Amino acid sequence: MNQIFADVILPLPVKGSFTYAVPEGIDLTIGQRVVVQFGSRKFYTAIVLKIHNEKPKKYDAKELLAILDEKAIVNEKQLQFWLWITEYYMCNLGDVMNAALPSSFKLASETKVMIHADFDGDLQDLNEHETAIVNALLHQEELSVQEIIPLINNKSVFGIINEMIRKEIVLLKEDLHDKYKEKIIRIVELASENLQLKLTEKQEQLLLHFSDLKIQFPKKKWTVTDLIKKAKVSRGVLDALVKKGVFKIELQSISRLLNDFEKTETTKELTAPQQKAFEQIKDSFKDKKICLLHGVTSSGKTEIYIKLMEEQLAKGKQVLYLLPEIALTTQIISRLRKHFGNKVGVTHSHLNNSERVEVWKAVQEKGKSKPQYPIMLGARSALFLPFDNLGLIIVDEEHDPSYKQHQPAPRYHARDTAIYLANIHKAPLLLGSATPSLESYYNATESKYNLVELNSRYQGLEMPKIKCVDIRKAHLKKQMQAQFSPKLLNEIKETIASGKQVILFQNRRGYSPILSCTTCAFTPNCKHCDVSLTYHKWQNQIKCHYCGYAENIPTVCPSCTATDFDSKGFGTEQIQESLNALLPEATISRMDYDTTRKKYAHQEIIREFEQGRIDILVGTQMVTKGLDFDNVAVVGILNADNMLHYPDFRAYERAFQLMMQVAGRAGRKGKQGKVLLQTYDEKHKVIQLLKAHNFKQFYSEQIDERKIFNYPPFSRIIGITLKHKDKNRLDKASNQLAIQLRKSFLHRVLGPEYPSISKIRNYYHKDILLKIEHKASVKKAKTILNSIIKKLQEQKDFRSVRIILDVDPV
Repeated sequence: MNQIFADVILPLPVKGSFTYAVPEGIDLTIGQRVVVQFGSRKFYTAIVLKIHNEKPKKYDAKELLAILDEKAIVNEKQLQFWLWITEYYMCNLGDVMNAALPSSFKLASETKVMIHADFDGDLQDLNEHETAIVNALLHQEELSVQEIIPLINNKSVFGIINEMIRKEIVLLKEDLHDKYKEKIIRIVELASENLQLKLTEKQEQLLLHFSDLKIQFPKKKWTVTDLIKKAKVSRGVLDALVKKGVFKIELQSISRLLNDFEKTETTKELTAPQQKAFEQIKDSFKDKKICLLHGVTSSGKTEIYIKLMEEQLAKGKQVLYLLPEIALTTQIISRLRKHFGNKVGVTHSHLNNSERVEVWKAVQEKGKSKPQYPIMLGARSALFLPFDNLGLIIVDEEHDPSYKQHQPAPRYHARDTAIYLANIHKAPLLLGSATPSLESYYNATESKYNLVELNSRYQGLEMPKIKCVDIRKAHLKKQMQAQFSPKLLNEIKETIASGKQVILFQNRRGYSPILSCTTCAFTPNCKHCDVSLTYHKWQNQIKCHYCGYAENIPTVCPSCTATDFDSKGFGTEQIQESLNALLPEATISRMDYDTTRKKYAHQEIIREFEQGRIDILVGTQMVTKGLDFDNVAVVGILNADNMLHYPDFRAYERAFQLMMQVAGRAGRKGKQGKVLLQTYDEKHKVIQLLKAHNFKQFYSEQIDERKIFNYPPFSRIIGITLKHKDKNRLDKASNQLAIQLRKSFLHRVLGPEYPSISKIRNYYHKDILLKIEHKASVKKAKTILNSIIKKLQEQKDFRSVRIILDVDPV
């Protein structure tokens, strides 16, 4: 009988898969989890990738130690997807596995030492350290390595243990802890109603209260905690009734996921423009599987999505709805749940490990039964869920840079990865945006995607009127009040007086980006990064937004011993403080990273704003995404110039998208909204096109520039970042890598250059860009690049230099 082998994926940042021997009589399936030994002491949970009869040539295959699942937890479509991500984004297969699986599926291991079954107990030939370990194990069945270290007071503990293993005195046992536990609740039930028992006043009170609750809520199950809280008695009273046989307590496993959503809305009738777009999208899927829906803000794209989802559910298919940041899209989640009830599931990074496991299981098809959630909403990580029957993928706000994963690997782009996932499932994919990315719009104009456009707002509402406010003149005339021009401040006052709401956008959090000495201009910098510390007044600290380092506000300048410091520039915190002083009667709230760190903080802010309890909402780009408020009449953009003058070939695109999106929050119901844009340069071409809501002209000008300088979509870019704590070694490594790259890629290599922030977390960074035109083979270029990097890292001086590859950086 031929020996069977299995290639497995390990959750480690190592290249490729590893081959293990399958013990005789073991039935193995691709996608199952198995326990394997890797190295001399470590055990890992691995995923079976392939089963075959080819014995490895370079090493003897160890046997699989255990199979953890009866059925595969990862399906073959997922594995195909993982392999593509590994190849396209030039990362390790283990990195993809780590990103895809909930942590609870990757069992933790802790090395334990125990007496070998064949050890006869003879201590005569053992040395001092070995005797100490054996004596300890005779009193305690097993010891961890950490517990052995103090026993022998010797740093070479692993060497001693290895020698004892060789002599068959001890063996290693690996405790694999499954970190997922079912959520158990304690349900109170009536054991008997006919007991003739003497009860205390409190016990009778609890029994009567329980009977009343059962009459009011006949189907509800009452937990121990809920019952004693309702009855206002102590736990001892309930325990006494359980002892007397009146009550019994049953343990019940429940889902951590919320399932109490009822369908409360019927499908709305589409307007004529919506119906036309809906029919065009359906027709487009017949010849091309990718369609771009370019619909202006508040044009009713979500209603079209709902219609498309209904059709897929009727066919018994699953739908994946991707959103850029799930935390900021509670309105869409609520809207879909009102329409589809419990069929809608949500996954995002704020879920804990156990919740992620339950979402995974809820998406999986179990034999003939359908998945619990045929519709899944999620941020980019939702792509890795175990779909087996996808009928449609929707990528909403497809232009958003949040779809790009930056740290850690795999550094994938969710929009582009969704295209491949849809291809695996033979499912159509709909990209939706009011401000599409230049790449997507270019693909649509070149007929690679189909294009459907919605050029009018829902029910004929007018687009908001965008006005520029020249703050150069206001500063010269000394008319500015804090960060506000007279025109913007008057509009805010009038809007609040009329019972309407205001959104103010400033794409910088904190109080002020720079705190400096008024005497010598000394600016406190981060100790670990090449960046100034941002002033956070409410915490009385200066903080680094890259590594989190924080200091208290200096009282004395370390450079000149002066005691006066002044802040330069402004962030959302300072705007809120200024408004509190200028408009003391108004209710002002702030939505940025600092105010939304708690799990449900963003939902609370959005709810309060929706209910009209907040007059002015100040925020970063968070306020631009997926928010639909009926009562917002004015949007203020406090500083447009910062976004336009950023050193990036996508700066104009990002600025246009952000400002157009935040402008779209105004006047979504009723009267036409206003947008006031404060700038020093109102004649800037991007601002002029923004005022005219002219996306097509903006696209035309930008695409011409991209073509001249050979930037995407006319080329593919691979970013290469080198990192090291020694600046000189980094310089040598980056220069040598660039020289080798130019031998193969010639003028396509840009750099090496230090980025604008050249040091982060004590590591210096240097960047090289590789631009590959579309007619060239990207696959061949990646092969050559990998080969050159491998040769560089084989050199002794450069082994410690970290090299990070980022395909299609944004």
